[in-house]
Amino acid sequence: MIPEANPHAELASAAADRPAPVVRHVLSSAHPTSAPGETLELVQYIIPAGSVLPVHTHPGVQMATVESGALTYHVIDHGQVTVTRADGSEETVGPGEQAIFSVGDSWVEPIGMIHYAENHTATPVVLISSSLLDDNAPPSALVKAPPPG
Repeated sequence: MIPEANPHAELASAAADRPAPVVRHVLSSAHPTSAPGETLELVQYIIPAGSVLPVHTHPGVQMATVESGALTYHVIDHGQVTVTRADGSEETVGPGEQAIFSVGDSWVEPIGMIHYAENHTATPVVLISSSLLDDNAPPSALVKAPPPG
C-alpha cells in the first residue's frame, strides 16, 4: 500500500524554516502624571536568530540597548537615530543607512521614524527598551513599504 501524501507536510516544513516570533516582555509600565495620555514602559525584546522585523514606526520616543547579540538596524525615512556605542563614541544613522548594534550599544528613536531591523546571527538578540508612547496607539505601527534590498 502506498501512503497518502500529507497536504500539510509542506506547510509544516515551511513553518519550521521560519524564525520564531519576537517576544515582547513588558518589565514595567506606568502612566506618569507629568505625561498625561502616555504610557512609560520598560520592555525586553527577544529577537530570534534569522528574524527580519517588519518596517514600522512608534507613536512616541523609544530608547534601547543591546543586552546580548548583534542587531542589523535600518533607517528608512522620517528621522535619524543617535547611537551611543559601548565605548562611549556617538554616531548618527540616517535615512537609507544601516548599522550593526552590539552589546552595550544604545540608541534613541524619534517618534514616527520609519525603520526595521534584522538578526543575521545564529543566536537571539536581546534588547532592553524604554518608551514613552501614546495610550491610544499600539507600541508600533506597520508601514506598507517593503524593506530595501
